[in-house]
Amino acid sequence: MADPANQEQNRALFEETLEILRKAWSNRFFSHQGDIYQFPPKGLKWSHPMSPSTPEFMDMEKGEIDKISLMPRPYQQSLPLWQVIDSPRSIEMAAENNIQGMFWMPTVKELKGRFELYRERASKSRGYEVPLGQGIALVRDVYVAETMEQARQDAAEAVLNNYRWICHWRGLGNLMDPGETVKEGQELNYEFLHPRNLLFGTPDYVAEKIQELKEELNLETLLLWVNHNGLPHEKMMKSLKLFTEEVMPKFTETKLGVM
Repeated sequence: MADPANQEQNRALFEETLEILRKAWSNRFFSHQGDIYQFPPKGLKWSHPMSPSTPEFMDMEKGEIDKISLMPRPYQQSLPLWQVIDSPRSIEMAAENNIQGMFWMPTVKELKGRFELYRERASKSRGYEVPLGQGIALVRDVYVAETMEQARQDAAEAVLNNYRWICHWRGLGNLMDPGETVKEGQELNYEFLHPRNLLFGTPDYVAEKIQELKEELNLETLLLWVNHNGLPHEKMMKSLKLFTEEVMPKFTETKLGVM
């Protein structure tokens, strides 16, 4: 069981769970005997007239099951894995294990170092030069309106509610540029948040910011967070309509997904 006070144990649990998932997805029958999990448990007997014993998943001498199967099985033979990554260790682990990473909060300047760390470790692990931005998705909060002020008026409080929830525990450190520190008494408000990571504004402004992400990070995959806390449905749909009609056509080579 995960323990918030024991990060080493949590990482071990995560890494062993990942190993089990990969075995289950890639084999008709599999077994796992690890430090945390054992599948199947030792001594599991099997006898059923409608399912005869078979060496495919049994130790025939002992009459025990020694392998199990995932049901239903995945349609895809090789499932892509995605992981939300943030700390250097999680970035390195994802890159070295061919897991695609997702970032959310950091500024462009801060993301540069994290993208480069992923690229470096992925290249070393795979034995060839991985392009910057490959295997990484970035989540950005989006709201498109006719004017900058309208975007703020419609959705500022809604998006701030999301960040107030998260930053109550995490603080504001993950919103800072490299070398920048949180000022004493710094408030989480729209003036602080907007220039750091929000795609809130006119279609031209949002397109300009996405272009910056492409130029600075070679971003290939952008996930759009459009359903902000408390935002009326009709405003969310109007923003999404403006995005799809006036912003998206400018980025035909970028993968865009809606959250």
